[in-house]
Amino acid sequence: MTTMIVVFDLDDTLYPERQFALSGFAAAELWAQTALGVAGLAVDLTRLLDAGHLGQVFRLALAERLPDHRPEHVEGLIAAYRSHAPRLTLFEDASWALAHFAAHTKLGLITDGTHSLQRRKVEALGVATQFHDIVYTGALGRAFAKPHRQGYEMIAAALGSGNDRFVYVGDNPAKDFVAPNALGWVSVMVDRPGVSRIHAGAKTAPGGEPRFTVPSLRQLPAVLAL
Repeated sequence: MTTMIVVFDLDDTLYPERQFALSGFAAAELWAQTALGVAGLAVDLTRLLDAGHLGQVFRLALAERLPDHRPEHVEGLIAAYRSHAPRLTLFEDASWALAHFAAHTKLGLITDGTHSLQRRKVEALGVATQFHDIVYTGALGRAFAKPHRQGYEMIAAALGSGNDRFVYVGDNPAKDFVAPNALGWVSVMVDRPGVSRIHAGAKTAPGGEPRFTVPSLRQLPAVLAL
């Protein structure tokens, strides 16, 4: 008998990553005001994020407010962002999907990013106990971030028993679906209408086209016939 195992991405799949970013920007602003006497930085950071600068937001924002800043000032902003205690909320359909699929099968989670930061997100969402296994690729090393296969193979080894049908659910076609497609998994992209995603403009990687795309995780049972 074939067993289905459903593995999820975290950021912008189960909760809005922008929510974490704005929470972190508030923490970075507080640090900048206390340590550097620079106020109002959160607005600048949000504007730069929305303009698509992503990894450059802290450097660019500080350059605007404090042109003679030093590298350690940028590092301080990033540290405040990464170490803050976020308040996060699952998407409504994600909360439903985790409860629904937990009643049918094993669940896994694979997430990229700084290990301690991603752990903090999982803790803030209170979802750790809903997964049978979690792979933080940041703990493996940057070289093993998606689309590398290592995280997927680790989940398969931890949760599979030889005759399983694996499903991977994510949001970023630039990296989420390359490995599961190559491994013969069912790949599903969630693209919620009207919901802003941090990597909404990401280009689909070669071999990274999802098999299915759904506007809500509530449609997963129909797509997967569960």
